[in-house]
Amino acid sequence: MSEPRHVDWDERHRGQPPGAAEPFLAAMLARIPRGVALDVAAGRGRNALALARAGMRVLAVDRSAEAMRIVAAAARAARLAIWPVVANLDSFHFKDESFDVIVNINFLDRALFPEFVRALKPGGILIAETFLVDQAAIAQPRDPRFLLDHGELRALAGGLEIEQYREGLTASASGQRAFRASMVARRRKSN
Repeated sequence: MSEPRHVDWDERHRGQPPGAAEPFLAAMLARIPRGVALDVAAGRGRNALALARAGMRVLAVDRSAEAMRIVAAAARAARLAIWPVVANLDSFHFKDESFDVIVNINFLDRALFPEFVRALKPGGILIAETFLVDQAAIAQPRDPRFLLDHGELRALAGGLEIEQYREGLTASASGQRAFRASMVARRRKSN
């Protein structure tokens, strides 16, 4: 990611509150194993905060230093176990079998999915949700690099057992519509 784009993300986050957790993640919280979670491209921490409130220790990773400052302040104020890390995910090292949960929402880097599989502990869960190619017809994002083809999210989870999967048009509580793919997948436990 070039520096001017990086600065744009800092400006986008500056002065904004974390916000509410993604509804799909909020609906899945009860089935997530407790332990250590990774929130990928965490932004201002809306999902990291929900995970921590549910009793998890959370590593929130994002390239935006401004976003990570917001996460740190919110975690400190609520006394939550969140460790914000400013990092470029292109060069972020995922230690083998180190996370009970990985959350990847509204961010698509196809090359990271094999890393997610390797970084999950046996029995660990990957929760992923992002936009489908159909989204380009109704709203942002429109860049095909950031849009999933139909069935692609399922394919990216190679080696994981898919427990829940959906694709299609969704509507938020505010009525905003989006074409999304959502998945909960688990790494098999070792014998």
